[in-house]
Amino acid sequence: PRSAAGPRIGRLTAPTPTPGPLSARVRAGEGSAPQTDRTPSATPFGSTGVLETRPYSRAELRAVSKATLAAVQDFEVYVDGVGSVRWEGVTDVRDLVDHLDSLVTVADRSVEVYPAGTRKPLEGHELNKAAVVTLHNIFPLHKRHHTPLTDDKSAELFEERLRKKLAASDAQAEHVSWNRQSGKWVFRVQHF
Repeated sequence: PRSAAGPRIGRLTAPTPTPGPLSARVRAGEGSAPQTDRTPSATPFGSTGVLETRPYSRAELRAVSKATLAAVQDFEVYVDGVGSVRWEGVTDVRDLVDHLDSLVTVADRSVEVYPAGTRKPLEGHELNKAAVVTLHNIFPLHKRHHTPLTDDKSAELFEERLRKKLAASDAQAEHVSWNRQSGKWVFRVQHF
């Protein structure tokens, strides 16, 4: 389901797209340029990189004991240079290790946890709980040239749009920070 002004539950995307290949799905959100879903269709995370995990690598997750998997501290799923989702505290990933690719997507300017068609647990269980999301390369772009806008007014307006985007989401999200030089956007969600 979509809210009138926000993204689908579990999917959070930055406003204002960047140039590049686009899929046919339309992205919810505001912005001066057309809003499109930039998730590549070839794989869950396309050519943007490989989905990895911390504090244990994907290979280590398959090798550690069930007891260890039942209580992973600060579990994080990420794609280098693209973004991440970190569940603070203890997370039970015993039943998730072999299914992470279908449960979590970290793509250019968006994160999705429990996409449509996957079983979503009750709030507070498995990955459907509070988390810190980081997206990289989030900048306001010129309407026609798709180049980053660097003036103070554009940056202030863009950060306000980021805050509004979160307020309109169904994930009970809260803006933490946005760095106008690096484009790093950090926010917290209560659930997916």
